Amino acid sequence: MLIANCLAQAPEVVIRSSAREVLLDVVVRDAHGRLVNNLKPEEVAVYEDGVRQDVRSFRLVAGSEVRIEDERQAAEAKAAGTQSAAASPTAPAARPALNPLRTVNIVCMVLNDITSASPGDSLINPTRPFAFDTARKFINNELRPNTFIGIFTLDGSGLRPVYPFSNDRERLLKAAGLASANQLPPITVGTAAVLSGLSQSVGANGISIGSTGSAADARSGGDVLGSRADMRVAAVAGLRELNALKGLVQQLVPMPFHKIVLLLSNGLTRPPDQLEYWDSMVRAAIDGGVTFYAVDVHGMDMYYDPTATSSATLSYAASLSAQQGSASLEGLQPKPGTIGNLGPPTLTARTMELAHQDDYVRFGVSSANAQEALRDLAERTGGFLIANTNNVGSLLAHVMEEVDTHYEIAYPPKSEREDGHFRKIEVKLARTGLRVETRGGYFAVPDTGTHPPTPAEVAGLRALDTQPRPHAFEFLSRAYRFRDAGGAAQYAIAFEMPIANLTATPEEATHQHRLHASLLALVKNADGEIVDRIGKDVPSEVADDRLAGVRVELMTYQRAVNLPPGRYTVETAVVDHEGNRASTGTLRIENHPERGVGLSDLALIRRLENLSAPRDPGDPFEYAGKRVLPFVTTDLFPGARPFIYFMIYPEPGNPAQPVLRVRLLRNGRPVANLKPNLPAQDVSGGIPMILEVTSKPGSYEAQATVSQGDNSAERTLTYTLAASQTSHSR
Repeated sequence: MLIANCLAQAPEVVIRSSAREVLLDVVVRDAHGRLVNNLKPEEVAVYEDGVRQDVRSFRLVAGSEVRIEDERQAAEAKAAGTQSAAASPTAPAARPALNPLRTVNIVCMVLNDITSASPGDSLINPTRPFAFDTARKFINNELRPNTFIGIFTLDGSGLRPVYPFSNDRERLLKAAGLASANQLPPITVGTAAVLSGLSQSVGANGISIGSTGSAADARSGGDVLGSRADMRVAAVAGLRELNALKGLVQQLVPMPFHKIVLLLSNGLTRPPDQLEYWDSMVRAAIDGGVTFYAVDVHGMDMYYDPTATSSATLSYAASLSAQQGSASLEGLQPKPGTIGNLGPPTLTARTMELAHQDDYVRFGVSSANAQEALRDLAERTGGFLIANTNNVGSLLAHVMEEVDTHYEIAYPPKSEREDGHFRKIEVKLARTGLRVETRGGYFAVPDTGTHPPTPAEVAGLRALDTQPRPHAFEFLSRAYRFRDAGGAAQYAIAFEMPIANLTATPEEATHQHRLHASLLALVKNADGEIVDRIGKDVPSEVADDRLAGVRVELMTYQRAVNLPPGRYTVETAVVDHEGNRASTGTLRIENHPERGVGLSDLALIRRLENLSAPRDPGDPFEYAGKRVLPFVTTDLFPGARPFIYFMIYPEPGNPAQPVLRVRLLRNGRPVANLKPNLPAQDVSGGIPMILEVTSKPGSYEAQATVSQGDNSAERTLTYTLAASQTSHSR
């Protein structure tokens, strides 16, 4: 599941807008993978969950138009970032936002058999600088807000991921450098060296005089240059590369994105006995909407001749053919002592070697010009080959111009139910023989006034739309009720999960581990429609020596929503992106209106932190320069020192002073009755309270009651404090 793991963070972007209109990007290709740009509106029909939609607009958008719009957005983001940096020097640099109305481009950047020159080795052209320069130019100049690039290496041992799909330019540049610098020695290098040097190592009479054999070996008809063995090595390596490319295609095909493979290569070997397999790989790419663009990193060297190796192979086969007449005549007459018509051992070896001439010729013709294999793969899947030039910038731009060219279709969906479920989209064409590439659908999510769903939130939507819903690990979620104001109550939705539940992926080069979790909560009304959503993406890199300490910690997050009276369901999801797994949960809210003095739910405090930014008045867990990190669990670990946090909301206009009473029971018996003095109201109008309670093991119930004149409110919290091993032994 190479691609599945790497694509865990890649988005299936929601495309619903607040105007209740779906904007759909559509790419149409013919049977040969070429773009089709002459469709008419009446040839296109759009279906959503099987229901035909009324298309409001249909137009062809050129890739150059997309580039202009992307550059405009980038300029706006840069200007906004400059202003933010002036106001807050520590703020992260702004980047253009992902456009939720655009199709996502997935680019697999594959560096294949990139070589560097070894000291004293004049047979191998150093292609690593060219490859890295090309990768750098593409990432720097062609990375769009809706383009995600994954970096891989490919050699005779197979396909290996270097960096997962990302839109982060700086990280991609570092990964490209790592991919070009840490290539394993390519298995086909022996073949390239032998074939490139044949014209120098074969003498006038076609006999090698190098260190690979002697004149006696040549006269005996032995495999002097080791060509049979080397040919087998090259064929095996070529087959492994072919297997890897086909596997890459198969894993990309189900992805609902615009799929491109940018292959930076010294060339590909097509074993002559595997041409049908090669054709099947190409057909799979065409049928699955995977387009290859190839860059011959030799071809950026003005001195490189892509036919040199093929010519050398043919020259070697011709030299063997010239020997055949004299060698065969010399050994055709049986010598005394031979049995039947069998010749001496030297004749048998010579005859077997000469019988392989046709193999050398076939191998040289079909596989030695490795650039032609790149051209065939690219052009047959709808792309093109970049070769024989050291000015690739404009051609790389042309790649993205083709990738970004598409039809734009807009329609108002007939179903207006925004429940977070996936709506399947089908685009059907009246013209036959064409293939449509577009997103498979969208998640029906309303505009909540903040931002379109992020890729991480979409991963949570996908988990919540799966039946049965996944539950790969444990986490907790809870809704804490706080202030009533303006006819609505404020609820803080909180998550809690042990970090040990997350997959930690090692990064050996940096001595770190990657962890990546995302949280999502959908708040739905009694009709099942989304009224608010909460999302948080938490990627992190942890040094190896700190990992054990981090994994015993809890990951917590909370955010408030305002809800009018009613019944609500909160659907929650946590996605472990590194482990490609998820868990879901559900909680319910009965929001009844309350009048008079107010009292929030009681929360156990896990930790208090100093605020590093101005207080957020919409966050009920922030007060007076502090931030409360609550325990969502009510089963506390041994040795915990419990504190209870809550807010009191005096009734406006009521002249009476609020009075608080707290009663604490342990194992059903009262252990404390408190009547603390209340501080003054803070700027939010509430009174934050923190109470320390006993840390003895047991089952507890805390009862808090606040009264103001004739009005009162009460909240109860039950929890347990586990005993340590020492306590049990007593």
